[in-house]
Order: sequence, then structure tokens, then C-alpha cells
Amino acid sequence: MNNLKQQFDTSTVAVMRQALNEVVADRRFLVRKSVTPLEVAEHILEQAALGVRDLNGLKSSAFDKLGAAA
Repeated sequence: MNNLKQQFDTSTVAVMRQALNEVVADRRFLVRKSVTPLEVAEHILEQAALGVRDLNGLKSSAFDKLGAAA
């Protein structure tokens, strides 16, 4: 993550947390060992920093990352 001083409002943090929880609890994540929960969290943070703020967008992006890592 490039900008350690990036700040998010509480609603964005809640959406990022929900996205992370849903991705790591999903079967698609559990069957793949190539990506760690930390890597998923970093990816979600990067996407939020780029302006993706909706739950489905964050989850979709994370699952795309899982697919690419397979």
C-alpha cells in the first residue's frame, strides 16, 4: 500500500470489513491456498483507495484476484 496516511470514513471501513469477511468465508477462497487473508485485505484497501466503495465491487475485485492467482 503506497499511502499509509489514507483515511476512510466509518461507512467505507464497514463496507471494506464486510467485503473481507464475506470473501474469506466464501468457498472459493477456502479452496485456494495461493492468496492469504492479508493479501485480500490489502487488495480491498487498494481498491477503496482507487474509489471503489460498494460491497459488490470490492468483493468482485477480490474474487477476480483469487481467479488470477489460481
